[in-house]
Amino acid sequence: MVRSLVARVPAEERARVEAASGRLAAFLAILLEKNTEMNLVSERSAAPGVLAEEHLFDALLGLPLLPRPGGRAARLVDLGSGGGFPAIPLLVVRSDLEGTLVESSRKKSAFLAEAIERLALTAQVLNARFPGSFPMADTLRYDVLTTRAVGSAGKLVRAARPLLSPGGRALLWTSEPLAAEAKRASRAGRASFHRAPGAERRGILLLECFT
Repeated sequence: MVRSLVARVPAEERARVEAASGRLAAFLAILLEKNTEMNLVSERSAAPGVLAEEHLFDALLGLPLLPRPGGRAARLVDLGSGGGFPAIPLLVVRSDLEGTLVESSRKKSAFLAEAIERLALTAQVLNARFPGSFPMADTLRYDVLTTRAVGSAGKLVRAARPLLSPGGRALLWTSEPLAAEAKRASRAGRASFHRAPGAERRGILLLECFT
């Protein structure tokens, strides 16, 4: 299921995804195991083809939009992590990233913490609702923010702007019809929408140059 996606990810990322394919498959197995105990993904999404295509593959499309490997580990914060998409696949493939996954559900936070431990990722989980109970004053600054399927994503990014390092960026897994409003609400100076191959609307909105 995972190996069939390798040839379809952006060319510059294929070697990394191929090398990480076993751990990506392990993540999907952990998710499906725990999905019998809690609602991490819907019954439809738990079907192997849907899980691989609309969840894992879509997450991997964010790889070319991440900061390139540099002298230090890049920091990623994922808001509303839920079942772990897109953050965990990104962290699996890009082992140089340090992740903070923010999730308001205690059960889902416990799942995320277990998945991170079993996959030996450099990441932590914050059981908090953003921005209400998130420790804004005490947190690190992040190079990239990710969030998926959040209706008010633009406003969320605007509220999270103080978390981003200078030159930081935000990646929103959303639909093209919602992208213009998200860009406006975020007050980003630059935006580009990257449609998922074969999808009519799904894609990733890249936001940069915040004021």
